[in-house]
Amino acid sequence: MSGYVSFSVPRIFFLLVLAGALAACSVAEMEKFALEGDGLAESSKPERDTGFSQKVGAKLLSAESIIRGGRRSYKGFSGQLSRLVIGEADEIKLQNPVAVGGVDGMLYIVDAGPKIVYKYDLITNEVEPLSKIATHFRGDPGNIYVAKDRSFYIVDSIGRRVLHFSEFGELRTTFQDLANLSRPMDVIVNEETGDVLVADGSFSHIVVFNDIGKAVSAIGRRGTGPGRFRAITFMTSGADGLYILDRLELPVQVIDWQGNYRYSFGESELLYPSAIAVDKDQRAFIADRSNNNIQVYQDGQLIMTFGGGGSSPGRFRLVTGLWVNGNLLYVADSLNQRVQVLRINPSAVLPVIPGG
Repeated sequence: MSGYVSFSVPRIFFLLVLAGALAACSVAEMEKFALEGDGLAESSKPERDTGFSQKVGAKLLSAESIIRGGRRSYKGFSGQLSRLVIGEADEIKLQNPVAVGGVDGMLYIVDAGPKIVYKYDLITNEVEPLSKIATHFRGDPGNIYVAKDRSFYIVDSIGRRVLHFSEFGELRTTFQDLANLSRPMDVIVNEETGDVLVADGSFSHIVVFNDIGKAVSAIGRRGTGPGRFRAITFMTSGADGLYILDRLELPVQVIDWQGNYRYSFGESELLYPSAIAVDKDQRAFIADRSNNNIQVYQDGQLIMTFGGGGSSPGRFRLVTGLWVNGNLLYVADSLNQRVQVLRINPSAVLPVIPGG
């Protein structure tokens, strides 16, 4: 017994010192880490796979294919000229895919390595680089939203703005408001009204722009509790409204398009939510950087997990973007230098995970 006490006293002393050091950290420092601490996913060890996640996940999600790049597309006169100059054997490889989105058989992949957006034809597997886009960004291009007309919006966090491009990569509109938009994190469009919503990670609100680039209002505000935000990282929309991810406050909040709080979830399971997509059946697919998995919720309840750290199909190393189109879930698997395509089984019936 005496040996046990002699071992515990220094250990307790160490824990008290550690607790004091943590208490000394200011709230501002914690929020700075929440906004800028992208090294967490690389340094954190993935959870040990018990087999449960893959077994359950196989019922709803399965690895369909992997996109690492493709043959360069040579469309139009300029494309044919490039074919003559460059030749046939021109294979494009993804370097650092950070975001993905698409419609109608066309996928747009944001590659922060060369600062290029690639148009990936899902039928021919050909890749068309929209190289001129790089000249418009002050920092690395970030999250993307692809509209029904194939135009797309990309976040430029360093430039404190969102840029809207045509499907051919021509700049259409700049969305910027220096008084209310300091660190844009994500963008979505209300396809019915044309309003462009930009989530700000510093001011912790969502700026609403009209379709010509003028800021008209803001929804949400900084603070704690329902309808308040402190470190927005990602957002998407579904039938219930807007889904907002936050690394310091309630991890997932659902609000309507006017900013009214509806409900929240994920408090017990999500540590570092980094990306979200919602399918037509109102299932929310959420990537968690802390363990490199995808957690799936329905009606606010965790119904399954999928993945884990690794490089094999169905495994991830830093998921930075998710996009649902039909029964396919596209995953920007950044450090693995690829986009994974997962098939969603719409008829899958899953039990709620115990404790979820």
